[in-house]
Amino acid sequence: MGSALAIRAVQAGYTVYGYNRTRSKVDSLRDRIDIQPSINDLVEKSDVILVSVTDDEADEDVILGNHGISDYIKPNKIIIDFSTISPIMSRYINEKLKRKNAYRLEVPLIGGPDKALRGELIALIGGDRTRYEEYSDLIKTFASRTIYVGNIGDALTVKLAFNLLVAGYAELLSEGLTLVQKMKIDPRIFIYLVNASGYKTEFSETKGQKMLINNFEPTFYLKHMKKDLGLVSKVVDKYNIYLPVHSALWSTYTAASEFGLSEEDYSAVLEYLLKINKLKE
Repeated sequence: MGSALAIRAVQAGYTVYGYNRTRSKVDSLRDRIDIQPSINDLVEKSDVILVSVTDDEADEDVILGNHGISDYIKPNKIIIDFSTISPIMSRYINEKLKRKNAYRLEVPLIGGPDKALRGELIALIGGDRTRYEEYSDLIKTFASRTIYVGNIGDALTVKLAFNLLVAGYAELLSEGLTLVQKMKIDPRIFIYLVNASGYKTEFSETKGQKMLINNFEPTFYLKHMKKDLGLVSKVVDKYNIYLPVHSALWSTYTAASEFGLSEEDYSAVLEYLLKINKLKE
């Protein structure tokens, strides 16, 4: 996602400076963006700092860690953080940045790298509304729709709720496909029915067809869906929220990950169910 956002920004006419803790991950971008040797150099040259990393630990390290962004950021500069992390961590990072008189918006995104390249993401905004309005044109470079949610933590909570829904949809479609195959019924009939009904979705139309032919090329890794379900776990544990379906999903996606499917698309939860039901070797 970070690479797609960088390329989109260049296409929109922005000068983009880049940094990644793993240098090899930005090798393919060297002819498009100006790769910097350190976070210090990146912060010094940038008017706006965009962050896109995987999880709580990475976000905390990049922003608050030793030689992280907060060590070099100047007063009134802004971080736009596209990472999907826990709302708990997001609030913690913001409290630390306040001591630097720096600003941060959390902007979790709906959609994959392909939509980022086309500027067709949905952006959820958490943080100071005035700052959002000031930088809304930049955010709209990547997103065809933006939704201001509220305070820091709020946008990420909505994003996790959305991903909980997505994980559940993939799981239930997979269970339906597993059920009909176990009963020796052509699974294409089930997918046709879903897409002919009011329960048709972009997922059932696109990934549903791929699942029929065991195509689990990732647009969103199963390991990342497992990570997001783990972030939901942090929230429900802290605030004592009862979400029984989440518990079942966390169990299934964890098992699928341990089954060696982490690097597949999250729809590969079907692969896991087929194997444990002895429908596939």
